[in-house]
Amino acid sequence: MGPRYLNVDPHVSEIRFDNGTLRSTDVESVRSADCVVIVTDHSAFDYQALLRDANLIVDTRNALKGVRSEKVFRL
Repeated sequence: MGPRYLNVDPHVSEIRFDNGTLRSTDVESVRSADCVVIVTDHSAFDYQALLRDANLIVDTRNALKGVRSEKVFRL
């Protein structure tokens, strides 16, 4: 089974690709994800809940500034 991608951005209801459409889902779905990548930083997310529920986080926007956790990696 290949990778599964989720979109949990409430401002982007769907993303279209050549081979399909990625529709937005609820943030609770991060619990089942291997890795969460933060690509935008806005107030719609409860970052503390994301930190609690995610297995691994790659933060490309410094949304978790000041947070020290072994499961957070910054680019």
